[in-house]
Amino acid sequence: MTDVWCLDTLPSDVLILIFDYCHAFDLVRLSEVCTRFYDIIHEETLWIKKSKQPIATNQTSPKFRERCNPLLCLRTKWHVSHNWQHGRYEKKILISQKTKLKPRVQLTKDILWWSGGYQLYGFRRTEQFLTNNRIFIADNVRSDICKFIANNECIITGHRDGSIQFWTQSRYNQNIEFCFSIDRAHSGHVNAIDETPQTIISGSGDGTVKIWGPVGQKILNVPLATINVAEWICSLSADPTSRKVAIGSAGDTERPHLHIFDLEYYNESDILRPDNKRCAGTLDMVWDSPHILLTCGYDTYIRKWDLRTGTCVYSWPDPTDATLYCISSDYQYTMITGTKFNCKAVLWDQRQRNYVQLYFMNLRRMSSPVYSLSFDSTHLYGATDQHLVELKFSGYSYKECNYKEILKYEQIIG
Repeated sequence: MTDVWCLDTLPSDVLILIFDYCHAFDLVRLSEVCTRFYDIIHEETLWIKKSKQPIATNQTSPKFRERCNPLLCLRTKWHVSHNWQHGRYEKKILISQKTKLKPRVQLTKDILWWSGGYQLYGFRRTEQFLTNNRIFIADNVRSDICKFIANNECIITGHRDGSIQFWTQSRYNQNIEFCFSIDRAHSGHVNAIDETPQTIISGSGDGTVKIWGPVGQKILNVPLATINVAEWICSLSADPTSRKVAIGSAGDTERPHLHIFDLEYYNESDILRPDNKRCAGTLDMVWDSPHILLTCGYDTYIRKWDLRTGTCVYSWPDPTDATLYCISSDYQYTMITGTKFNCKAVLWDQRQRNYVQLYFMNLRRMSSPVYSLSFDSTHLYGATDQHLVELKFSGYSYKECNYKEILKYEQIIG
């Protein structure tokens, strides 16, 4: 009689090779067959390759890992990524107000920062997110906050009256304490601000970008350099090496609207010469790497620029042809954009031509843009004109809100 071979009698190394060809959700079902399968499938070895492929949860970049709370184990990544792609999440409104603002958010591992008008809040990222957990500015805010950046040492705010202010978090209470300010940093709104270990970089509606000296020294009133762009500055970002800064302007003239400046010599680099029609009104940007820059704006496209060739190597159009106000990245495959209409955020995978999913940050009032957003592996935070919204993707019993399928159906009918 011929011997009968059964799957559960094969050696473990052979089973691992077989299981490696299975889809992640098939593995979950296989783990329920028997105790041996369960033990093999729950080992990290089987999930190493698979964990590097999903969007939103790959956690490959150290910079992205710095804002992930919590870090996911290899096996959990597939479940959470599936929630992102199929619109399975829990929604919570963290701030709601009657006044309409143009808010900003910044996410770190420990704190979610939000600014709007004269206000700047920090929410500690714990389970009791809203209970006695708010850090806030107590006084000395003399003008609306247009843009801010927060690091471990201080918070830097750019204001509508052209000033730049510096703050630290109090060791004794939940307040943010005023340190000092540059009262006349610019003659217009400070719409863009970033920092390197050596400098502060600010951009304004007066058409200038200024480089300021080290934080902690109050001799910042005189800039190290002034760059005249001659257009309203919408956005800027220093590259990961702190050698270059990308600057996006409003696109009101025939001049180029995307610039790269050298931070060592304070002059414009010729490595990028974009077509004006392809980057008009660059409202936000993020560096995926020292060579790759992602931009978005009035032209309704995400554009991927490779500074090694000086060209736009790929672009993704918004599915509803909307202005893109903001963009956030995991510095690997995932991008999320905030759009002009309907409180809508869009999830993208750089390996795909089409978008992955849509999220509506507030269904009660559908007219506001998503002015600013940030995400980690399990959360998406978006700021509309009246709300700060949290979407949480890490649970197991969420109702599916697959708006991608609804939009696809509407496009077919139309």
